[in-house]
Amino acid sequence: MTNNHKLYEQITNEIISRLQQGEIPWHKPWACSSAFVSHATGNPYSLLNCLLLEQPGEYVTYLQAQAEGGHVRKGAHSKHIYFWKPFTRKEIVRDMYGNEIIKEKIIPMLRTYCVFHIDDCEGIEAKYTADKTSFDNKPEERAEQVANEYINREGLIFQNYDVDEAYFSPSRDLVQVPPLSSHKSSANYYSTLFHELTHSSGIPKRLNRFEISDRDPSEYAKEELVAELGAAMMLAELGIENNKVLTNSAAYIQSWIKRLRDDPQMIVAASSKAEKAVKFILGEKIDTAA
Repeated sequence: MTNNHKLYEQITNEIISRLQQGEIPWHKPWACSSAFVSHATGNPYSLLNCLLLEQPGEYVTYLQAQAEGGHVRKGAHSKHIYFWKPFTRKEIVRDMYGNEIIKEKIIPMLRTYCVFHIDDCEGIEAKYTADKTSFDNKPEERAEQVANEYINREGLIFQNYDVDEAYFSPSRDLVQVPPLSSHKSSANYYSTLFHELTHSSGIPKRLNRFEISDRDPSEYAKEELVAELGAAMMLAELGIENNKVLTNSAAYIQSWIKRLRDDPQMIVAASSKAEKAVKFILGEKIDTAA
């Protein structure tokens, strides 16, 4: 088993453990982009790490705490942070004339290190505060603005018909979401809206996650997790309470436990794709090669 696969299983087992306890990791009511940051740099952690870290705030390594004249309290528990590190592999191949040449291939390798929450340290203080947007007091207005700007920018067909169905049609590039009045709450409405908008970001002319005619059940399950994560992350970014939006029924939780067990790479890939989808919908620059 490669190191990458060992880490995939480690991550997946952590997510499954949370699900078995009745916790849905992508239901955290805080914005991932600013709630979990590196004490050393102030940079926010990736969506994957936000799902795995339990307490918002700053995180520091054991050596970083010591370097600042502090220390980690005895008995404190560390958490794993995961990141991709490019590895260059050199291969000897033959060119069209049969000559041997050295070809370099960049391979992303999953790596991990341990961090501690700043509250588990003594002698060092937090340096950063969560970034608050000017829309904090009007999250629903901001949600409408973000959705409308994305729909207009991408030329999506958007329908608000009062039917009991929400979906994205890749062939028609159409999003259908029942009106706000038909939902139990505004949070449920915007969760559904951004779920479908996340799907819409995946067609070939946008982020190219799936083919328009793709009906493979396993691929559909992967895309469904991308949409779940994308909607949850978007609501958190906008300041809309998302911890009670999606169902936490036993059937819902068991379905994701089974899918994750069947494919240990699913949560890692889906979180990366969801993060790109959110940035795309927001109109932010993304690295499509990452």
